[in-house]
Amino acid sequence: MSDVEPEPQPSRRLPGVALIAALVALAAFAAFTAYMIGQADGENEVTWTRLAWLFSSVEAIAFGAAGALFGVSVQRERAENAEADARLNADEAARGRALAAAVKAEAPAAATRTRGEPEEEETTSVAARHARLARELFPD
Repeated sequence: MSDVEPEPQPSRRLPGVALIAALVALAAFAAFTAYMIGQADGENEVTWTRLAWLFSSVEAIAFGAAGALFGVSVQRERAENAEADARLNADEAARGRALAAAVKAEAPAAATRTRGEPEEEETTSVAARHARLARELFPD
């Protein structure tokens, strides 16, 4: 495996307007929650039901905002790890293709021989098998 260092990525954050909107939504949710707690002992059930219905809408927006705020940091780490893995795998795949090309290029004449013909020596047999495998795995 290769020791490929991930390139430093610029910090990915929620854009300014979206960040402000998310924070405002969370602050509004906190304020509305405090208001609802104050109204909990109220005697008017119709008002309480209407407030609870309105609260569910504000709650959905606040949870979306919280998901956006926290999701950005979680996704950033996962994306950086995936990009590092992709770079590492791309390097290893390129090395594998180079090895396959070398094996195919250096294949002995036995690699092209048809079945049923006797092989001359064990090394030729191994090289021929490797060349056939390289051709199967990496057809041009």
